[in-house]
Amino acid sequence: MKRVYLEITNSCNLNCPFCTNSKGNDFLSLSQIDDYLSQIKPYCSYIYLHILGEPLLHPQFDKILKLLDEKQMDLQLVTNGTLLSRYPDLMKHTSLRKLSISLHSINNIDVDADYFDTINNLIENNNNKIIDLRFYDLNNLDQKLENYLNKLKTKYGFALNSRNNSYKLKDNVYISFEEFFHWPDINDPVISDKGTCHGAIDMIAINSKSEVTICCLDPYAHNSIGNLKQMSLKQILESDKYKKMVEDISNHNLTNELCKRCSYRLRFK
Repeated sequence: MKRVYLEITNSCNLNCPFCTNSKGNDFLSLSQIDDYLSQIKPYCSYIYLHILGEPLLHPQFDKILKLLDEKQMDLQLVTNGTLLSRYPDLMKHTSLRKLSISLHSINNIDVDADYFDTINNLIENNNNKIIDLRFYDLNNLDQKLENYLNKLKTKYGFALNSRNNSYKLKDNVYISFEEFFHWPDINDPVISDKGTCHGAIDMIAINSKSEVTICCLDPYAHNSIGNLKQMSLKQILESDKYKKMVEDISNHNLTNELCKRCSYRLRFK
C-alpha cells in the first residue's frame, strides 16, 4: 500500500465552500493514534493526517508528530495554514516529508497578519522538507491571494516542474495549480459502474470515528470495510469484503455506490 490517510480530527476552523461539511467534533485520542500507527506500519509507512478537518487543531498534535518520529514513519501534512505559527519546530521533525498548504482555503477569508510571514519563513527555512503551495481555482482568487501569488512569482520565478500544473520555486518548494473537484456524494446521480481508481489497491483511509474505508474521499465511510474499535487492521485487510473490493476495482467493476458517483476517479484510466 502506498499511503494511508488517518483523520485525527474532522473538526475545522474554516468553512470553505468547496469542501464537504467538515464541522465535526471528533478527535482520535493519542492512545488510539499510537495503536493505529502501529497497526498501519506493517502495511505502509506513509501517512497523510488528513481526510476532512484541520489536523493542527488536534490538542496533542506535537505528541502525534513525536509518535511518527519514533515509529520512523513518513508524514504528508495537509493544512489550511492558519495555525502553522503555533508550531515553530514543525520542520525539525524527522517524520515530516511533505507539507501541503491549501492557500485557496483562505480565499475571501480574513487571516492574521502573520499568515503569509509564517509561510515565507517556511519557504526560506524548509530544512530539506518538501513544501507544496496549493493555489486551486486560480481564476477566482481574491486580491490578497493575487498579491501574494505575484510576490512569489517576482521573487522566485516559476520553473516548470515535471508534474502538470506544478512549478518549482526553489529546491523542494513547489506551487501547484489545479481545478477544484466535486466531493462524491451518495445522493449524486450515477456516472458509471465501470472504471478504476487507486482506492483499496494503493490506499485506505481511517476516519476520526475509527471507520476504515477504501478512499480518502469517503469521510462518512459509505465504503467501510471495518472499524478499528471492533477489529484489527490485519483482520480488516484479510477480510473477504476488502479482498472483493480490490478485485472489483482491479477489474474496472464499480460495485460500491459511492464509487459509481465519483467524478474524481475519472482522472484514472
